[in-house]
Amino acid sequence: MRIITVEEHFHHPQSVARVLELSGSGPITPDAGFGEFLADFMPDRESAERLAGKRLAHMDSVGIDVQVVSHGANSPGNLAHPDAVELCRTVNDALAQQISENPTRFRGFATLPLYDPAAAADELRRCVEELGFVGALTHGSIEGAFLDDPRFEPVLATAESVNLPIYVHPGMPEKAVSTPYYAGAWPAAVHFLFAGPAFGWHAEAGIHVLRLILSGALDRHPNLKLLSGHWGELVAGWLDRLDEVVGWADRLDRAPSAYYREQVWATPSGMFSQNQLNFIVAEIGADRIIHSEDYPYVVRDNVSEFLEKADLTDDQRGAIAHGNAEAVLRMSGE
Repeated sequence: MRIITVEEHFHHPQSVARVLELSGSGPITPDAGFGEFLADFMPDRESAERLAGKRLAHMDSVGIDVQVVSHGANSPGNLAHPDAVELCRTVNDALAQQISENPTRFRGFATLPLYDPAAAADELRRCVEELGFVGALTHGSIEGAFLDDPRFEPVLATAESVNLPIYVHPGMPEKAVSTPYYAGAWPAAVHFLFAGPAFGWHAEAGIHVLRLILSGALDRHPNLKLLSGHWGELVAGWLDRLDEVVGWADRLDRAPSAYYREQVWATPSGMFSQNQLNFIVAEIGADRIIHSEDYPYVVRDNVSEFLEKADLTDDQRGAIAHGNAEAVLRMSGE
């Protein structure tokens, strides 16, 4: 069975260093053990920086035919600084160069300099038309704004125009949110995890998608495609409630669930739970699910086995494994 996974990441070390230099202190106030925790938390450099070696060996061992790769942590896409434009271009060129070394095994999502929306739209078009990328991936908010903000209309319009998706990936909540919601009588490492991969950034990524629905952005861009990881970032299981309660305001052209089921695709991001899979298939359908592992942050030995053992029809299994990705990302089924 052909397997395509779409939430897979790499790091460009020079750009990461510049982002860390320019972005200042993060939302977590460090304590004595936080630096050591972060060092252990991040993946090894070879797995993160190379689209070869350990990564290819892992893909072969677990049956992944193609990874769609995007920049991971400390992405310049969310850097609120003019240098973001050139840093994103550098990241995208570096990713394209690595893809060219194994072109049948990797494809790319563009990193966009959201600080400058016009430049971000231009970069998306360049990445698609010149580098062969199959969409874009964004990380959370920038300067407190999400993609529903009117300033980002050029980005949404360009994604719709090139007919490729935006992966609405989580980002760390900004300090004004992170401290009151997720800090407490626990170490900084727990604050980081609570605000981040344990819960907080999933809630924020779900809110991001909901903002695009509630703002009317998906009415203005009815052909815009969105990808949402971690089984839909808490939203896919809340559709009935959203329909009922948001419906009281009676301002949208469609029910929230209709926007979701027509313009959003969910991925597991390495959360290989059969219960979650069964539930999301029931809620949005197998034709709205695309496989993902979240390498190198999550490394699973059952990427193929998870789908092979699932209670799915052969058509559903093939759609989730590769068919939906091929259709949405306009990739050939070689």
